[in-house]
Amino acid sequence: MVSKRRLSKSEDREDTTKAREKQLSKKTKKSQAPGEVEDNDNVFVRLLKISGIFLKTGESQNQLAVDQIVFQKKLFQTLRKHPSYPKIIEEFVNGLESYIEDQDNFRNCLLSCERLQEEDASLGTSYSKSLIKLLLGIDILQPAIIKTLFEKLPEFFFENVNGDGISMPRLIISQLKWLDEIVDSKDLTTRIMQLISIAPVDLQHDIITSLPEILGDPQHAEVGKELSDLLVEKTLLTVPILDVLSSLRLGPELLCKVRQMVMSKLSSVRLDDLPVIIKFILHSITAANALEVISELRDKLDVQHCILPSLFLAPQIKLNSKGPGSFLSQESSGQNCVVLLFDVIKSAVRYEKTISEAWIKAIDNIASVSAHKTLDLAMLIIIYSTNTQTKKHIERVLRNKIRLGCFQEDLLQSTFYIHYVVLKDACPSILSLAQSLFHSQDQSVISFGSLLYKYVFKFFDTYYQQEVVAALVTHICSGRDAEVDTALDSLLELIAVNPSAMRLNAVFVKGILDYLDSMSPEQIRKLFYLLSTLAFGKQQEASSHIQDDMYLVIRKQLSSTVFKYKLIGIIGAVTMVGIMAADRSESSQVTQGRAALSSERCAQVTSLLQLVHSCSEQSPQASALYYDEFANLIQGGKLAPKALEWVGQTIFDDFQDAFVVDFCAAPEGDFPFPLKALYGLEEYSDGDGIVINLLPLLFSQDLAKDGAQKTSQESGQKFVSPMCLAPYFRLLRLCVERQHNGNLEEIDGLLDCPIFLTDLEPGVRLESLSAEERSFMCSLLFLTLNWFREVVSAFCQQTSPEMKGKVLTRLKHIVELQEVLEKYLAVTPNYVPPLANFDLETLDVTPCGTPAVSAQLRKKGKKGGKKQQKVDDSKISCDTLPKEDNSEYDPAPSDKSQLDKESSGMEGKMSVSLQNYHTFFRELDIEVFSILHCGLVTKSILDTELHTEATEVVQLGPPELLFLLEDLSQKLENMLVPAAKRVPFFKTKGSRKIGFSRLHQRAAQEIAHCVVQLLTPMCNHLENIHNYFQCLATENCSVADGPALKVREYHIMSSCYQRLLQIFHGLFACELSVVPLERMLVEKLFLKSAAEACLESRNQNGSHGIFQAREIAASVCPTGGRGIGPQDLPPGS
Repeated sequence: MVSKRRLSKSEDREDTTKAREKQLSKKTKKSQAPGEVEDNDNVFVRLLKISGIFLKTGESQNQLAVDQIVFQKKLFQTLRKHPSYPKIIEEFVNGLESYIEDQDNFRNCLLSCERLQEEDASLGTSYSKSLIKLLLGIDILQPAIIKTLFEKLPEFFFENVNGDGISMPRLIISQLKWLDEIVDSKDLTTRIMQLISIAPVDLQHDIITSLPEILGDPQHAEVGKELSDLLVEKTLLTVPILDVLSSLRLGPELLCKVRQMVMSKLSSVRLDDLPVIIKFILHSITAANALEVISELRDKLDVQHCILPSLFLAPQIKLNSKGPGSFLSQESSGQNCVVLLFDVIKSAVRYEKTISEAWIKAIDNIASVSAHKTLDLAMLIIIYSTNTQTKKHIERVLRNKIRLGCFQEDLLQSTFYIHYVVLKDACPSILSLAQSLFHSQDQSVISFGSLLYKYVFKFFDTYYQQEVVAALVTHICSGRDAEVDTALDSLLELIAVNPSAMRLNAVFVKGILDYLDSMSPEQIRKLFYLLSTLAFGKQQEASSHIQDDMYLVIRKQLSSTVFKYKLIGIIGAVTMVGIMAADRSESSQVTQGRAALSSERCAQVTSLLQLVHSCSEQSPQASALYYDEFANLIQGGKLAPKALEWVGQTIFDDFQDAFVVDFCAAPEGDFPFPLKALYGLEEYSDGDGIVINLLPLLFSQDLAKDGAQKTSQESGQKFVSPMCLAPYFRLLRLCVERQHNGNLEEIDGLLDCPIFLTDLEPGVRLESLSAEERSFMCSLLFLTLNWFREVVSAFCQQTSPEMKGKVLTRLKHIVELQEVLEKYLAVTPNYVPPLANFDLETLDVTPCGTPAVSAQLRKKGKKGGKKQQKVDDSKISCDTLPKEDNSEYDPAPSDKSQLDKESSGMEGKMSVSLQNYHTFFRELDIEVFSILHCGLVTKSILDTELHTEATEVVQLGPPELLFLLEDLSQKLENMLVPAAKRVPFFKTKGSRKIGFSRLHQRAAQEIAHCVVQLLTPMCNHLENIHNYFQCLATENCSVADGPALKVREYHIMSSCYQRLLQIFHGLFACELSVVPLERMLVEKLFLKSAAEACLESRNQNGSHGIFQAREIAASVCPTGGRGIGPQDLPPGS
């Protein structure tokens, strides 16, 4: 019933309104025709005519015959001088009210007047005000006119916009804007606020936004308070109210109150409202509260929540929705709001230094890594692009955040996904920032710069893609190693991201070929891989010019006699072969056309390999480099089976002809030493076995150096260098391994076959040998060691017990031969061993340190403690482990115990450290350390009829364990420990990677994972070593110089213990993540073994051992952050 009653009232009101409008229209039509001058003789019309305005009927504009100021002055004087003043004002206003009862008349009074043509020349402006506006400019009429307008305005609340697009309420409100003077501002303010409380929402919005143009400055405080109260009551008016408050002169207390109110609702507002809200918050900031407000705004502003649905769900919505046009419009609207939001922020940080500095500081103050948001990165980039004065500050903040791990790739990728529309405008600044980060000394900062290049290339158009490629090429040509490596890696990643776009910019990449001279072998390898991928991709016809340039460069470098250029040619050719002959069997089904193309490609690969072989066979170093590069290619597992089969057959025959001879057919010659077949693991009774022909080849090489090479070439014999033995064997075994899925039975005879050598133990004849003979023996030992190292790398993963036993035996031979080699090196000054690693920039490589001089100093300083200290210091080189790694226990001089005497005597003999020669040894594969899993291995000894004659138990001894641990420790230090942040003044290019080229072809994460798999056996060895020291202390009754002490064994076990702790420390201290469960298990073991080791060290070696073991153990296992203390020691300590 209530609803019906309300409905009937509204109907009555509508009927009354319609009837009145009909009567008014009839009256107008009867009285006057449209367009004629109003001839009503009331006071209102008559005074207007006298003052210079003629009212027109219908839709015609009122005519102004005089200047506007003249009209206002004349009307004012007429009213003031009228005999019935001030009653005449009331009559004039009543006449106005009667006149504007007609809607057309009212509209004409609200619209601008028309000037008479004869008056145009005398007027200074063509703009004319409306009649109402002119009347409001007269002081004595303004209050009454304002009252009339506010009484008239409610009649049009629910009226639709006319056909001409004019809204009467807005037209009425516009009359109050920009008045020269307001007579009663308080009354006007009261009327406006009352009108806002009853008006519809749309009109409320218009009135509120017009307030700054209506009211004067004295009313701003009162209106601001009223609007703040209205903000609490009507949330729909939040945007217009805040927009107005930003334009009013308000006190700081009121602004703070409103800001806190708005900030509390910030997480729940719509995206459309955000620009105005953020504008108000930024407008209300002062220098005193800038940091506090920006920090709170940064915490509560969640742009990602508003943007993510329109980005990541777009493809699904487009496919599933029936009306894609509506979705596109919504998405476009959302993006426009985001652009408006960041335009507001850009304007604030550009013109307000306080805001930009506060925002940077707010981001800088974030401590937690997880607390950083995509908005932080976007804001740093925006401020960087808009405010040039803060660039250095932003770069410093970015570097610190990157070093701390706060800004990583996931966050950067999300930033580009969410804010790519905004970041597109800042793209030139992003490129500038990336270039600046590339010049850093910190590798993590350089890597972040490369990520900026990557995502600019991925998200933006072809223009910026070209800019990215050109910038990366510039970095490659800079000559700085870290910069060049990262830029090359970035280009390789860009090919994976968008290969078609990279082919369009291939001409820039091709220009890098002019800078090959300044690049390292690893960088050359990356460059040719990059160019080969572009040249031999899917669109080969479009990349033919790259192929031609690559062939031209490779042929030119291969024909050079300088090793550096020949190295470039070999690396480039092998890398290109890897792309040309890549195994694509997993791709889509091959057509007949592709099969023919594959045969043609195979012929190209074969001819290119033959060219490399023919150009390098005269140089042992070049040949060895070719074998190593090819072996690395095969180890990657990407060579097609057809190419691998051709390579395998060629290599197998060539290796057998070059390095292997029959046991019964010993070579004859005038050798400097008696020829013997040594280190065979099988008995050859009938002489049908094979032997590695090492000593004769080395002797032939020395003769060739002395000038006999010409004679051998004239006789038709092919010159073979023993330097190529290990590289060639590695290439052979990798071919066999790939062809037979890891089975090496086809070449297992090379594991146990002997080598043609001579008696290697020097004995008493060492001093009597000539310098040439000692050098010959040193070279023979180096080549033998490298052969055994390569054999161990080849067969270490074989599963049969016989194979494992033989590998352990070869490992024992390596340790024995190293001791013999040290004796020869001690008496062979200025000796340079044969090369074992060939991807060098120069062949002029010398060992670190001068071991012969060190030996003489040791003998002279044997009696004096200070001299001996100097000799020990000279033993340390730049390529060895840290100082604490090579330190040994140094008992006090006053204790003349058996340990002191034997230790000092042992040091007198140990005159050379092979750590100085590590670049002249073949690199062990990371798979070799699977030997650490070996326990006791039972090896069968067969008779001549292959029957088991006896069994032999082989195990990993302490010297072999120390050998493996030292090599593993060096690999971890080189791979997982980052390089120094400051590049030394004297640059030693590539020195860090010499001898670790295979290692650096794998990712650091992969190396860390391999070492994690070794945690269990290494923990077992750690516990066994601890048990050894515990038993030793029991046997000697905790006396350091007990009779049961074996000095050599003691030092080996101590070194093994120390190496294990260093390996654990290096693994857990690296930035890469390891398995948390394994780490917890190891820490529990350390709490026991490391703490008890402190006790053993104290009993046997004094306080120095305690502090050293405690320091290492605490660094590996922090025990809750407190380190190893007395509470961790066993009872009774």
